[in-house]
Amino acid sequence: MSTLKFAISVPDVGLRFVEDPPAVQMERPSAGVFVLAPAHLPERDKTRHQIVIVQPDDPRLTDCRHLTDLMSLLVAGQATGLAVALRDGTEAADEVRREAHRHGVPLLTIGPEPAKWMCLHRALTDDHHSRMQRTADLHSQLIEQLRHLGRAEGTQRIVSWLASVSDAEVTLTTARGTKVAAAPENAARATAPAREQIAELAAAGKGRSAALDLPDGRQMRLFTVGSTSPAPVLAVTCHSFCVEVSAALARVLDLLAARLALEEAERRQSRLQSGEHVVREAVFSLLMAGQVNAAKSAAVGLDPGTLDAGIARTFILKVPPPQRPPIVQQCHDEIGTKAVITACPTHPDRIVILVPSTIGDIEARTLSTLVTHTRTAPHRFLGGSALHTLDETPTAYQDAARALTVAERLPGRVHCYVTEVQLAYVLDQQHASTWATHLLHPLLELPESRREPLLATLRLGLVFPPAATARMLGTHRNTAARRMTEAAALLGVDLQDVWQRALVGLALQVRAETAHLRPDADAPVLADILDTPEVRRWAHEFLGRLDTDRRPLRETLTAWMRAKTRIEDTAQLLGLNPATVRIHLRSAEELLQRRLLTNTACTTPEGYVVPGAHDLVLAFFVVEGTTPARKEILSGSR
Repeated sequence: MSTLKFAISVPDVGLRFVEDPPAVQMERPSAGVFVLAPAHLPERDKTRHQIVIVQPDDPRLTDCRHLTDLMSLLVAGQATGLAVALRDGTEAADEVRREAHRHGVPLLTIGPEPAKWMCLHRALTDDHHSRMQRTADLHSQLIEQLRHLGRAEGTQRIVSWLASVSDAEVTLTTARGTKVAAAPENAARATAPAREQIAELAAAGKGRSAALDLPDGRQMRLFTVGSTSPAPVLAVTCHSFCVEVSAALARVLDLLAARLALEEAERRQSRLQSGEHVVREAVFSLLMAGQVNAAKSAAVGLDPGTLDAGIARTFILKVPPPQRPPIVQQCHDEIGTKAVITACPTHPDRIVILVPSTIGDIEARTLSTLVTHTRTAPHRFLGGSALHTLDETPTAYQDAARALTVAERLPGRVHCYVTEVQLAYVLDQQHASTWATHLLHPLLELPESRREPLLATLRLGLVFPPAATARMLGTHRNTAARRMTEAAALLGVDLQDVWQRALVGLALQVRAETAHLRPDADAPVLADILDTPEVRRWAHEFLGRLDTDRRPLRETLTAWMRAKTRIEDTAQLLGLNPATVRIHLRSAEELLQRRLLTNTACTTPEGYVVPGAHDLVLAFFVVEGTTPARKEILSGSR
């Protein structure tokens, strides 16, 4: 688009500034002329990028209030400036000067002859069309550059093209200052005076730029390229930057960012071809074949200790086949090397993720990442298995495949396989629904806008660490923590106590399964709900898995619950070494398929809250009557 600087250069028109303007006003865009009719206030969009011409005797220039309204309209409508039609030898009124200055409106004068106004308007529109044509030509050339983007010389072609159309010296350097491309060949010498600025911009990274005036009168502009930090820097040196060249520069930065991203992808692909993806596929294939020791040996090349946990959960992420290679790499980058991530060797649309269960928060981080990848695009589905030992990887894969079948029929497109009957399913549905509704009543009676965020946070916060809960909800961890505290206060429970967390978790699960039932008026006692043959059978079968180990795992777990899941306090109660307690818990994890160790739990100042212990404390209560619960929590009454 033309500028005010061009407008005042049009001959035989007599357009000039009343006072010497700042440089920024000279560059204001100007698309044409708008003549202000007497006693008529135009709409704002009519004055956009227009030089507004007004007669000197117009009442809006002589009345203070009307003058202020006019200036405000010009500012709001983004007018180029106000031109007063004056004969030679006359000047704009002082009040008009003051108001224009106060509002930042460029004030000009022009001859009173309408023919001059038309001449100016034609000159502006012709120049505008000419500039549009030049811009279109530049865009056509840019599209031509885009066709060559994927070629090996793509970066140099783009730099050479920019140098030719802008008559400039152009240099692209890496974040470390190494030359990537230059045009002409010796253009890098021009950047010598700006080495410090280039280094600062490279370190600052994405979206930074700078401008310098060189001693020889030329200008230099510096731009970071891409979204990385530190970032490559493009330096362009020339005598002046016209509007078209500035627009081309913006497009070139996008092209260079795409080219550099493509080069990075090619480097990653090269690393994959060097054998990393082959190793991951080999590890998975060995596990599927039952060769656990060989798989552990192969996994050392990925990350030592990856398979030392002995138990893992398997996920299958189903994606359209063309999307699989980049998503495999993205999952690897986001989850890390502690998980085995590979393209399924038997299905072209599946990605297999095998996640050790006792390495930090890797399981929660993996689930959060996979759920995000599943729900950010259609035609993606996620199935997960229960915990399995490594020699049961084929079974785990089948579990995940069955879960994937279910996920393809669910709105959320995510499902984890359940290998056992859960407690909520064996309770008397009517009595359990009534108990759960009474327990959760303070939450359920809240307005929906407040209730749903609290319930969603509570469901996840009982199972996952705070950071993982926040990531899955898309909130800040402080927000998730505040909601948990608020929910606990409303329910009158202490969520740092594993028993009370287990009861709240059970109530949430029961409510989800029995939402279609109408609760009774009187709240039943939980102890009565749990005193049925079906529940006792569930508890005995659940804890019966511990009896396959000759060590006193039940005794250890009972003491561990009395110690509020603190390892050191449990060791003191039993007179054992803390390492022995951890070994017992690890064995119990394997048998119960529950996470019990504190390195995957939520730590609090009072102790450790372990989501995997919820079913455990309920089963012990059913079998042995062991519970630290308060009466009102057991009954569900408020």
